[in-house]
Amino acid sequence: MSHIFILNDVVSAITNLDSDIEIQSAFFDPPYNIGFRYSDKVNDNLPEHQYHQLISDTFAALKPRLSANGSAFLVHYPEACARLLPIIEAQGFRLQQWISWVYPSNIGHTKKRFTTAHRALLWLVHDDCKQPLFYPERDTQPYRNPNDPRVKTQIAKGKTGTHAYDWWNINMVKAGSREHNGWYNQIPYALIKRMVLTTSEVGDYVLDGFAGSCSMWPVANDYGRNAILIDLDPESEKKFQEFEGEEEE
Repeated sequence: MSHIFILNDVVSAITNLDSDIEIQSAFFDPPYNIGFRYSDKVNDNLPEHQYHQLISDTFAALKPRLSANGSAFLVHYPEACARLLPIIEAQGFRLQQWISWVYPSNIGHTKKRFTTAHRALLWLVHDDCKQPLFYPERDTQPYRNPNDPRVKTQIAKGKTGTHAYDWWNINMVKAGSREHNGWYNQIPYALIKRMVLTTSEVGDYVLDGFAGSCSMWPVANDYGRNAILIDLDPESEKKFQEFEGEEEE
């Protein structure tokens, strides 16, 4: 597989992609604009209108590069997604499904409200797309009642599980997690795997517009997709080079 890292802002990087590259599945996990200290290259405390403009410009750049039956995913806090969805729709996208990424957590507890333990995952397609490329059987969840006679029949046919619900119970990646590669706010392999397998084919281009830990790289490499990773932070490029170097050994 041929993977690409682009050290640039997401809008410029997508706009200047080679004209023969068509993106089948795109993933965006942007800074959440909550004042987190990523690096001196990332401003996570923009005025709200500037942050909204960043998301708007990102999807405007993606629009002509996404295949007709392609998919784009945005992960963010639910309240932020509610505000951002109309902005994204104005760029010619339609919400295919609102998915909840649910994660067990021992953090974020407060006496003022219920503990936040999920994020929204917006699955977006072109507003004129009748049916995006979608193969839910490629990444199933275990049967909840394997002793049911009907389920036993399906298992006997070689099926290992049922289609995933619209809520995905996937653990967060923390410092003690086996897959943690030293990066903050790392997206789980299982989350990216489900998006990539169900919405793209072998050989397709899949894009991560805010690559960070480059978690898209191992998924794309394991399942025969070409990854395009974009980030402003040189440390992210170093992580990409580490993955590339390990593959060559």
